[in-house]
Amino acid sequence: MSDQAPGNVGARRLVGAAGLGVLVSGLIVNVYLAVVARALPPAEYATFGSFWALALVLGFGAFLPLEQELARRLPLPGDRRALLRAATGAAAVLAGIALVVLVVALPIVSRALEDNLSVLLALVALCVVSAGQFLVRGTLIGTDRLVRHAAVMVLDAVVRLGLASAVFILGGEDAAAFCWALVVAIALSHLPQLPGAWRRAVAWGRFSTGTPIAGTVTTRGLTRAALPLLVGSVCAQLLLNGLPVLVVAQAADGQEIAAAGVFVAAFTLAKAPLSMVVPLQSAVVPTLTRLIARGRRREVLVLLVKGVAVLVAVAAVAVPLAWWLGPAIVSLIFGDDYTIGGLDLALIICGVLAHIGLVVVTQVHVARGRHVDVALSWMAGLAAAGLTFWLVPGVILSGEVAFLVGSVIGAVVSCSILALSRRRSVREELS
Repeated sequence: MSDQAPGNVGARRLVGAAGLGVLVSGLIVNVYLAVVARALPPAEYATFGSFWALALVLGFGAFLPLEQELARRLPLPGDRRALLRAATGAAAVLAGIALVVLVVALPIVSRALEDNLSVLLALVALCVVSAGQFLVRGTLIGTDRLVRHAAVMVLDAVVRLGLASAVFILGGEDAAAFCWALVVAIALSHLPQLPGAWRRAVAWGRFSTGTPIAGTVTTRGLTRAALPLLVGSVCAQLLLNGLPVLVVAQAADGQEIAAAGVFVAAFTLAKAPLSMVVPLQSAVVPTLTRLIARGRRREVLVLLVKGVAVLVAVAAVAVPLAWWLGPAIVSLIFGDDYTIGGLDLALIICGVLAHIGLVVVTQVHVARGRHVDVALSWMAGLAAAGLTFWLVPGVILSGEVAFLVGSVIGAVVSCSILALSRRRSVREELS
């Protein structure tokens, strides 16, 4: 793609290009996870599953705000060299925060990783590599290189699958080998892209028109702008990926650890739709922002109602199918050692659908510029999930019910905040 004047990126184009990449990469990643599950016994897969969940919390959760800020700021007139330098500093700060959190949570993390030092070091390396990963992603989105962004996602998934297959063929039965293969795959597929992406960002900026942004972009300013989004992002990842870690960490003996490994495998498979919805959540923000700015709030409400209706319809079909066919599908994909009950899968599917609803509703708050409401919604869901996990007996059942309850409570709180805000807007218009 040649350098050209920056333009507005339409939601349809974003969903089309990035959506295709997410769809293809999501399918490949599911194959990748199946390969890992085939190679590892359930107890070892429990360790890998904990690493996978923690990687999403510390990687996606910590650095997604940086991607969002780059995607928002790069199309605007201004000094892109200064912005990219500030982004590098902000990435280092976020990596430091992730490592501090990892150290603070080390007792729980160590139990979840079965005190495997090699896996823990792989998690530390991932915190560093993720900084470069999301710098690349944010730069590509912010400079309208959505096709390249999709291609990098697919490349990442292919490299992950290739390295995991190589470890499998070589007879690797240690979770640590697959964890390090994941870190290497992320590094190989993203870091070489960074210099070219930044050169294009600077060159692309020469065609910008309009008044430059006032003031110089600094690391402190960019980090401060990302912090409100960081709270919501981390809470969202903890709700989605923290529970499997707790389930594994609370498993008391070999039998419970094996059952936890089965739960992690089934949970990972059942939440596959979220692996496609979550990365695309920003795609709906531009459309919602334009509708709200033009005073077309009723259309936003209609879209939300339609979304709820679709989720209810999907639940009416998916939940009975999960109960009936789900256990056989899990065993078919992961192997005969992975046996789980239909009720367990039905609860997980209900939680996944509620979580999708929560993701969609919070994007309305983002479009309204109400980042605090986003944080409150996710914090309420995470608190409800934590309380439920503590109250419900049974390690596996508590994880399933906690995910469902947390997602539902978060969605209800988010909708309630939106309804109260709408009432205030109506009263202000009438007065």
